[in-house]
Amino acid sequence: MKVLEFGDVTKRKMILIHGFQCPWQVWEEYIEHYKNDFHVIVPILSGHNPEEKEDFISFSAEAKALEDYIIPRYGKNMYAVYGMSMGGVFAATLWQNMNLSFEKVIFDGSPLVSLNGFMKGFMKKFYLDITHKSQQRDKKTVEQATKVIIPEDKLEHLLRVLDNMSNATVTNSIDSIAEFKLKSDIATPNTTVYFFHGTAPNEMLAKKSAKYVRKHYPATVVRCFTGRFHCENALFHPEIMMEELDKIL
Repeated sequence: MKVLEFGDVTKRKMILIHGFQCPWQVWEEYIEHYKNDFHVIVPILSGHNPEEKEDFISFSAEAKALEDYIIPRYGKNMYAVYGMSMGGVFAATLWQNMNLSFEKVIFDGSPLVSLNGFMKGFMKKFYLDITHKSQQRDKKTVEQATKVIIPEDKLEHLLRVLDNMSNATVTNSIDSIAEFKLKSDIATPNTTVYFFHGTAPNEMLAKKSAKYVRKHYPATVVRCFTGRFHCENALFHPEIMMEELDKIL
């Protein structure tokens, strides 16, 4: 894992966690928007660094790496963590570990309930196929990416991440996502939880996760974006998402 930092280190800490197969540059607009008011911490998850080959192993390993980086430098008190998709699973792992404390935990389209074996197998095959086709610059796959995965101005960053991504990272990531289920009894009464999701078919798991979180943490604020697909606002309309985040932060 590599950790990037932006803004004044004396200000409140905000952690931004990208999703599976996303480049860290999806946060560029957010960093620019928030770096004057917050100290912004952006981890590049293992297996997602275009400049270094390192396999993703597990969320537990990622959490330990980030905690070991942050705590000696800044202590345990963080203001907010915002996790996009798979990044939300990492955020949830940090939250339930309780080694760091958060005032705000924000999920966006995050899969926080476990998946069955069929879905896990399907996702592995799907993402391995996408990875290999992207590495081969399959025209249809690359064109489709700019419609549902990444804005066109960040496509080259995505392709560089995928060029360096191993089969082990894909497999371990999907295994970790599929097997994760947020604990139902995290004892952090001073933490406020938020969950964003769309209503398109590829947000079914996010909607199920939002219901689960709201059931076990009744004070959770759920914001539904009608007609939006998975993390659409966060990726393609950051101005909309930052407006929502500003209300929270």
